[in-house]
Order: sequence, then C-alpha cells, then structure tokens
Amino acid sequence: MSEETINYLVYDTEADAIARADTEGARRGYAYHRVGSGTRYKTYPQVTADDKYALLVNGYELTEDEESAITTTVTFPEPEFV
Repeated sequence: MSEETINYLVYDTEADAIARADTEGARRGYAYHRVGSGTRYKTYPQVTADDKYALLVNGYELTEDEESAITTTVTFPEPEFV
C-alpha cells in the first residue's frame, strides 16, 4: 500500500490562505457558494511554527505557479497543554 504525499501551499497571511481555500470551495460547488450556508472549504489553513499559514492542497485544482510552490514539509507548533 503506497502512501499519498501530503502537499501544502504556504501563505504569509491567513487571509490569503483562506481566500485560496474559498476559491477551491467555489470551484467544487460547495453549498456555501450555492445557497449561502453549509460546507465552504475542502481544507482550512493551519498556522505553522514560523507564523505562516499552511493549506493542505491534495485534491485541489492547482495552477502551474501553485504546482511549483508546493511543499511537502511543514513544521507546526507544539501543542500547548493546559
């Protein structure tokens, strides 16, 4: 059984990462984009250890520029235990 590579696009701002996630949701015709409620995103960005935003893009329709910007290694912050 082969494992699928996990692909991310990394953005400087959360707003840019969310905008890209929103574009993919609209392309897929998710309910939020058709009727104003329901599923909006395929994936949602996560903050990285260096305060950027990683968006998991497996299954996304990517541009050539995005394809060349993919990274497979992202460091996330250590969880804080209360």
